[in-house]
Amino acid sequence: MNKNELTFSDIPNNFLWCINRQCTKAEVCLRQLAERLSPEELISCSTINLKHLAKFKKECPYFRSNKQVRYARGFLGILENLTTRQARFFINRVISNSSRRTYYRIRNGERALSPVEQQSIINILKECGVTFSIEFDSYFEDYYWGNTL
Repeated sequence: MNKNELTFSDIPNNFLWCINRQCTKAEVCLRQLAERLSPEELISCSTINLKHLAKFKKECPYFRSNKQVRYARGFLGILENLTTRQARFFINRVISNSSRRTYYRIRNGERALSPVEQQSIINILKECGVTFSIEFDSYFEDYYWGNTL
């Protein structure tokens, strides 16, 4: 999935919007774009308090780039190439970092992995001695709305 243009229906329901149109990154921030895409029929929304934002002079901690990122789905192919010892270490480590349910959902590709989560999985694989090229089962492009783990 590689979308060229953001639409209002792409915006998650609980996503905080920003109404600071004077921000230097307003044109490329998903929070500002969400506000601009809102239909006039919409009665209310959740926004970041401008008084709160005023204390951040340099970098806004709420900035979300409108550039799409590469998400991954599943790692069954990776598991096939692990030794029994490596697999045991890897599975236990991923489960301890999240939960058993999350492990199975990300393993099977039911839940996508953000770039940060992909790197976490890669780091665990390297810790258990993997030297082969690490590729997830599939990839797609989408907007990064915020942390998921």
